[in-house]
Amino acid sequence: MRNIFMLSLLLIFFSARFCLAESKSESDSLGFYKPSISNAYQGRLLYDPINQDYPIEKMIKLCEPFTGIDTAQTKCEELGPQKMKVCTYKCSMHWLIGKD
Repeated sequence: MRNIFMLSLLLIFFSARFCLAESKSESDSLGFYKPSISNAYQGRLLYDPINQDYPIEKMIKLCEPFTGIDTAQTKCEELGPQKMKVCTYKCSMHWLIGKD
């Protein structure tokens, strides 16, 4: 009986770890990232339009080190049947990259 209990605990533990790893892997494959010099001041984030407001405040905060957000460069697309949205945005200084 004790062996069954221990096996059950191990199964639950490894199942949860696998699900967490799979979830992280899925979000990584979608390519979510924060703006930086190395990615030309671009960012990409996910939000749920049913439960969250449009994430402009978050974008502004992430672009703050780069003089703010360029709202003309913000695009959002629907992702899957859950109606989640993926937004790609650029910070105000994006046009200075690659002009060498």
